[in-house]
Amino acid sequence: MTDSNSPSDHRVRVAARQARIRMAGAVGAALIALLLAWSAGPLFPEPLFDRYQRLHPRPIPATRVLIVRIDAESLRTLGPWPWPRSYLAALTDRLREGGAAAVGYDILFAEADPSQPQRFADAFPDLSAAARAEVARLRPLDETFAQAAARVPAVVARTGIADTAVEAFGPAAALSVEARFVPAPPSTIEAFPRAAGNVEAIEFAAAGAGIINGEPDRDGVTRGPPMVARLAGQPTPGFALELARVALGRETIETGGGAVAVGGHRIPVAPDGRARLWFGTLPDGAEVSAVNVLRQPRTAQAYKDRIVLIGPASVGLGDVRTTPLGRPQFGVRIHAQAVDAVLTGGWLARPAWALPAEWGLGIGLALIAIAGFPRWGAARSSLVSFGVSAAIFAGSWAAFVGWQLLLDPVRPVLIGFVTGVAITIADFVETGRAARHLRESALASQGEMKAARDIQQAMLPDRAHLAGLDPRLDLDAWLEPAQLIGGDLYDAFRMTDGRVAFLIGDVTGKGASAALFMAVSKALAHSWLRRGGLPLDLAMFALNAELAIDSLVEVTMLCGIIDPATGAVDLVNAGHENPWVVRADGRVEALAMEGGLPLCTLPGVTYPLEHAQLAPGEGLVFITDGVREAQNGSGGFFGSERTHDVLAGWRPDESAHDITGRLVEAVRAFEAGTPPSDDLTVVVLRYRG
Repeated sequence: MTDSNSPSDHRVRVAARQARIRMAGAVGAALIALLLAWSAGPLFPEPLFDRYQRLHPRPIPATRVLIVRIDAESLRTLGPWPWPRSYLAALTDRLREGGAAAVGYDILFAEADPSQPQRFADAFPDLSAAARAEVARLRPLDETFAQAAARVPAVVARTGIADTAVEAFGPAAALSVEARFVPAPPSTIEAFPRAAGNVEAIEFAAAGAGIINGEPDRDGVTRGPPMVARLAGQPTPGFALELARVALGRETIETGGGAVAVGGHRIPVAPDGRARLWFGTLPDGAEVSAVNVLRQPRTAQAYKDRIVLIGPASVGLGDVRTTPLGRPQFGVRIHAQAVDAVLTGGWLARPAWALPAEWGLGIGLALIAIAGFPRWGAARSSLVSFGVSAAIFAGSWAAFVGWQLLLDPVRPVLIGFVTGVAITIADFVETGRAARHLRESALASQGEMKAARDIQQAMLPDRAHLAGLDPRLDLDAWLEPAQLIGGDLYDAFRMTDGRVAFLIGDVTGKGASAALFMAVSKALAHSWLRRGGLPLDLAMFALNAELAIDSLVEVTMLCGIIDPATGAVDLVNAGHENPWVVRADGRVEALAMEGGLPLCTLPGVTYPLEHAQLAPGEGLVFITDGVREAQNGSGGFFGSERTHDVLAGWRPDESAHDITGRLVEAVRAFEAGTPPSDDLTVVVLRYRG
């Protein structure tokens, strides 16, 4: 019993093959989805979003915020840190006198000033009783600083302690919170079971207090400060938010809807209460050294309506953090940018719908790949994949630049890509299985080499068919493999628009593998050339893309289309021998062509469309390298000169069949019985007009 070859059986086999390919794509999409869900975590798109910020940092042309740096110059002038708090009191008074709207201290005053009068007296036991009494009457420096802070709206820092085993430093009792939250923040905000604040006098004098923790993400990058957290059970604003609230003269912080708001300024926050800052560079004039503030005249209004942050900005003194811009930043500068962003809007938002939309888009791409790839072929599938991926990345970038939205393009593209890879692999496996089935069937019935030769010869149009394609053309061809089967090919057929297409090709190698790939190449070339409306150069591009998917060999090919009405010829050469032109008067010349690389060399190669014009009586002769490289017993080659001489004898009354036979006979006579070194193929076309 033999296998059925009916059209209905063929359709069933094709449908089953496509179903297996689609199933493989679905499995691939499911696997990548599980892999992303298991391993990616919340930091999956962060490197790309950080690159967006480096490409387009936030523009900050002007700002109300001012940083007073405790920098190297200040330390050299006033002495090492910590300073006596009388210095900070003087600094605060100068800022108040200069018109500052609010002053925030990015410093934790958890312990009493070491320069307390009693400690000073104890350090000098030789002081007289009168001197000791005079020192004891001095006001503690913490009170001096607290009084200065009370004269200006001041905000102090607090920090949360997550590890209950760590002993809190400084006052660890419940600390009062001046800000009022309406409504209460959600339970998802970051919570610290213990809190550390400042000495009692400073806490009491401050107009507000905010948390400064802001730990970096798992990759060590700080992407934004907390806007609200829970310290020792109490909702507490972030340091930047609290400083803005005090400067604006507001009592209430609104929460809800994935954001916090103060005085009409809305800040999008994540469920844990953190905001994502769009980083930039503060403009000139946004920083000043602490020692320079102290040098200012008391009457100067240099800080009118400025929101001032005092904090360390010296290596080895302040906390240094890495930001998405890739540059280490002192913590006080991050807080300063956050205060400016509260007032002017400089936040990045990752909306709640972003993750479902990314997954949905990825699943949609996977479904498109599953449905389309088995039908489209490699070239169209590649173009669609590239175009869709480029559009998704462009949309993500546009959302960032235009609306400060963070939408991840990698997740959906990766899901679609893996699905496409799974389908491609499945298609390759199925194609290989079909090829093996075809080969095994042929070998089982007639023997491996004989069956392959029969299949190969059956695929080539016979000479009678070529001669009858069009009465205005005289077309003939001949193919002799060097072995029982070979890798040369040719074809010619009439197109629906009346023109005649023809091709000649040579697969690298010999034997069964070359013959098999010759059959695939010939069939695909025939298919692409027959597609109406597709220019010849694009057909060759698509053919190359499809053949290059899983090929380990190369194919030289020359394709042409002739219009029998005019003699106009379109040609595309993929690394093949240039054709010969025989003029009506007997002149013979090689047709110079630009051409391109052989097929299967690279998948994205383009090929130029070239032209020739035949007058009545003129002809084109196409050969493979089995003609020029034919060898005799002495190792000599037939060569181009002998080819030219044979063609030069083509008389007007001779047919294409005659010149084909004469050229083949000349090659075999030259070989003089030497076994052929390569397949020999000749295609001859004469235009009758």
